[in-house]
Amino acid sequence: MSTSIRKYLEQGSATSKEIQAETGLSQSVVSRQLRCLGDSVIKLSGGRSPRYSLTRNAFGADDKLPLVMVDAHGNTVVVAHIRPLAHGGFFVEPVTGMPAVLLGENGDGVYDDLPYFLSDLSPQGFLGRQIATELASQSDDFPTDPRRWNANHIGRYLLSNGDDLSGNFKFGQQALVRVRRRPVISSTADYPSLADSVMSGVIPGSSAGGEQPKFTAFSGDHSAHVIVKFSPKGTGAIARRWRDILITEFHATEAIHGQHYPAAETRLIEMDDRLFLESQRFDRTGKHGRMSMLSLQSVDAEFTELGSHWPRVMGALFKKDLVSWQHVYDAEFLWWFGRLINNTDMHLGNLSLAIDGSVFRLLPVYDMCSMGFAPKSGGEVLPYDFVPVEGRCLNLEDYTFISIKKMARNFWERVAGDERISDELKAFLARGNPIDLMKA
Repeated sequence: MSTSIRKYLEQGSATSKEIQAETGLSQSVVSRQLRCLGDSVIKLSGGRSPRYSLTRNAFGADDKLPLVMVDAHGNTVVVAHIRPLAHGGFFVEPVTGMPAVLLGENGDGVYDDLPYFLSDLSPQGFLGRQIATELASQSDDFPTDPRRWNANHIGRYLLSNGDDLSGNFKFGQQALVRVRRRPVISSTADYPSLADSVMSGVIPGSSAGGEQPKFTAFSGDHSAHVIVKFSPKGTGAIARRWRDILITEFHATEAIHGQHYPAAETRLIEMDDRLFLESQRFDRTGKHGRMSMLSLQSVDAEFTELGSHWPRVMGALFKKDLVSWQHVYDAEFLWWFGRLINNTDMHLGNLSLAIDGSVFRLLPVYDMCSMGFAPKSGGEVLPYDFVPVEGRCLNLEDYTFISIKKMARNFWERVAGDERISDELKAFLARGNPIDLMKA
């Protein structure tokens, strides 16, 4: 009769009474048969009566996949097991000490699709497309566009390539037994060749997100993991524009530091006809230590489903007691600063949170630059033009917005005084500080 119970549970989870009604078995027999099915049946609590679900093998592995977190010293600890369910979806089976937010919005650990903290690790952006293209060349089962990957693609990728993901998660049994590799130490002298390798399709380092060309490395100069963006070679219009944008990111970071907000430590390096922007990673510490990092986009998709901008999503998370009010305030402060420096790329994937027990905390801001000046997808480089527009703050007082305007004005002054910017940007800023030209 265990076969009939198995077939019934393949259709969905069920209570003992529902199983009894379907199979005609008594309660004691159902209990005995469920025990005989062993660990392939899991007990889901939460309602008046517990429900039972049948598991399945997934991703070319088994039905109990360890979820591992790496601490700041590089030590690994299993915090949960991911249990694929026969009728679809997944169950997060907690291990003692697991952060509560991994259980999801409903708090029961049951997900209709891949849990948000795993789907967030799918390859994204510039390097993500390169990874997807390489995998597609090895297996026609993988789409060349990572945005078309489903849970099976993501899960298989994470199990096979999970040594150097963003944040501090590792996934699968192999993550527990792999020998820890020392990072390959790079110097700034290596950056030109690493950039050339990236542009030729080689993928050095981990799968950092974002659309700009970049690579990751372990900097011998800083003894730290870094992300390095770079401009195209040469002095053409596109190269000049991307150089300008990297320069704005450097000065935006300096402005943020000046207001005592956390942001990545950055530096600009000119070498081999390129400009490099090196940023120290805040999801890494030392050679092997890691720190939690999840995109606001993934957290929003699970807990609020707003798909809106930083302030609104953070405000909604605050109402659910998932972030502090200070972090709501900080996110809106930085969002308005971004708007005043022509950052048109402040989507939810460009702000990150760390898991902190039963809540999230805001991580240092990154990718803060004047992206509104970027070349168009077809390669067209438009003349410089930008006039900020005042708007209505959700959570900030008027005097705070005055401080943001002052911060943005100082940013534009610093950019205008940087000898590395193009003649076009110099001419644009010579017409006046954009903050002084703001529209009400």
